[in-house]
Order: sequence, then C-alpha cells, then structure tokens
Amino acid sequence: MTAMPLAAAAGGLLRPSTAHAAPTVFQVAMKLGHAQGRSWADASDGLRKALPNADLARILDTAKWNGAGVGDWNDGGGGAPPAGTVPDRFQYGFAWDTNTRAPDGAWDRSTARWYPQGVTTSFDGYGGTVPGLGRDVLVVSWYGKKDYESRGARVTFVDVTRDPVNPKYQHVLLVEPRQARAGSRPTYGPVEIHAGGMAWVGNFLYIANRSGRNTTVRRGGMSVFDITKMVRVTGGAAARNRFGYQDGKYYAYGYDYVLPLHHIYENTAGSNFLHSQLSLDRTQGSTASIVSSEYRTSSQGYAARWNLAASGYIADGTSDESWMLQTARVQGAVSVTGRAYYSANASTPGAAGQLWVQTPRGAKAAVHGKLSIGPEDLSYTTAHGGSLWGLGEHVRRRRVYRVGLGE
Repeated sequence: MTAMPLAAAAGGLLRPSTAHAAPTVFQVAMKLGHAQGRSWADASDGLRKALPNADLARILDTAKWNGAGVGDWNDGGGGAPPAGTVPDRFQYGFAWDTNTRAPDGAWDRSTARWYPQGVTTSFDGYGGTVPGLGRDVLVVSWYGKKDYESRGARVTFVDVTRDPVNPKYQHVLLVEPRQARAGSRPTYGPVEIHAGGMAWVGNFLYIANRSGRNTTVRRGGMSVFDITKMVRVTGGAAARNRFGYQDGKYYAYGYDYVLPLHHIYENTAGSNFLHSQLSLDRTQGSTASIVSSEYRTSSQGYAARWNLAASGYIADGTSDESWMLQTARVQGAVSVTGRAYYSANASTPGAAGQLWVQTPRGAKAAVHGKLSIGPEDLSYTTAHGGSLWGLGEHVRRRRVYRVGLGE
C-alpha cells in the first residue's frame, strides 16, 4: 500500500456519529518523541534503500502459517469442556498453528517464549477492508518472555477473508531503526515493549508501552509503526539466532520481515498513567480517537482518550477525556458511543474472564458475559450487529475470537 491521508482511506478515518461525552476526571499529557533529534522515519528510509521493500499484500500473500478451528474449547483435557471456557455470544474464532514452528523455532499455540496481547483490525484502520486489497485483516501483538525478552515484540498479520476456517498469517518482528554512521550500513535493534494493546490507524499501528522498559519510551506511552515501511530480511531456520547486519546480510531471528518504529508518544514528567491497552474509537462524532487504559489489580484504574488528526497523529498531546474503569484487572477496553466495554481477568486463576460494561463511561460497571480464560485486548467493529474481537494469552488456550454485544 502507498501512504495516504487517513480521511482518504476506504471508509475514511473520520466517521460521523452522535457524540457522547463523559466528564473528564483528569488529563494525561504526552509528547511526540524522536530519536535524539533525528526521526526514526529517516532511519527507516535508510533500511528501505538497503533492503527489499514489503507491502501488506506481500506480507499476506507469502504467509507461511495456517490457523486452525477453535475446537471444543476443552484445551486438551478429557470429557466435556470446562464450564465457562466458551465466550458468551461467540460468533467466530481460530486457534494458532500447531504444526509449523514460528521463525525462531517456537510453537505459536504452546510456546512460553511469546505471549499474544493486543488485537486490532482493518475496520480500525480503514473503516472496513484494506484499501486496494479488499480483505479483512487482523493484527495481533506478542511480547517476548524469559530468554526471548531481549528479542522484543512482534506483530502477526492474519487474513480472515480468503480462508476463515484456517486463516493464513505472517509474523513480523518489530525493530528500532538506527541511523547509519558515516561509512557504515543502516541497522536496527529490538523493541522491548509489553505490547499489551494495539490500534490500527490508517498506515500506523499504535502499540501500548506501559512501562517504558526500552529506552525509546522511558516513562511509558505509545510506540507507533508505519506499515508502509516494512522490509524483507534473510529468514529461515539457519537465521534463528542471528540479528542485525552480519556477513553481508540482515537478520531478524529467523523472521522474513521487520517493521521499523516510526515515532513515539511519551508521558510527560510527573505522569504515572499506565498505557496497558489501546483501542481505536470511531463512534464519538466526526473525529476518531485513541483510547488508552490501565491494568491495575484494584478498581482504581483509568482510561483516557486522545483525538486524532486526519494525518493519523494525535491531534494534541493532552488527553481530551478520561474516566475511571470501576473494575479491576482490566486487559482490554473499548469505547462505543456512550458506553465502555472491558475484558478482565477473573479473580480466581484459571477461571473464565469477564466482559464488563459501563453505561455511561465512568459509571458503575456491570458484568456483561464470559470471555475466554486469560482474556486480553479488545477491538470493536460495527460488523455483525456490533461485535468485539478478543483473544486469550495462556499457553494451549490461545484463540482469537469475535463475540456479539447482544444489544
């Protein structure tokens, strides 16, 4: 795809609707960041001159993995599915491949080295299918754990149009591009973030960075990647433990493609807001917005909203609205007209997660149904009467699924 203003994309980013404002509890301030005075976008351009470029069509058409059916939700045990494992109002879903290892040798469904977290869709990005491709596409973020923590984070593009039962998908490693010094080649490093939530905004993927673990976002905030900047590197099993430029080639732990960091938003000094999850809201009037929310073990967490410009950047560094979540252990949050929906872990380990609703946002939350065990991020779409995409993170209990709102 070529870069385009968001308002010009299919369906447009700007989607008229009736606005439903909620009281602002406080404001969260962020600043747009660059790499030591020089933009990561410039460094990405250096990589694109050195490596074959890869657009989204190529990413999808060369996908090496096939999803599988969700099964009986019994997760490998005998007898009937345990109570509460099937989400209420379940519509569709798939499980990760169990037959083909990921580029670095890990099994997607059962690895303890990568954990899926965020989910977003082409509805977020463009109001429908991907322009020029006509496909419904999901993106899921994963963070590296244990000995893979230093490998950073990755995203997975899933085509749910051509074969919904066994959708093909492709992993892409996130990298931080670095300016080439005089006489040297451009290079990159890993992006070590939790990637707990994600929002597709035109050509941008906004990914939550709650802790600022990596040096690019010290105080927590959002890391933003431009999907028109993806490049192809040397992949395959022989490259599983190789990274960066070596012996005349570029490597990324066996992955075929990398997605470079484009820009960041970082909390200003004094802010302790946790950017644990992200979602895109198209239902608040003519301006779309990013919603960021906090994971806290108490019910005192908050969500905040930033309006977006047509360019896809946050229009102003100061949040336009905030509200209290009123429930604990929130893993995903979406705003839909005057309401908010949350996915939350159960208080009992191993029990089904819960979907909560607030009407209006900030009011007392009520349980709206069961979700999978270990629910994570949420993404809203107007399709199928209004529905939510969600996913589970636990080993051998990993599914991506869509549920109806039932209203």
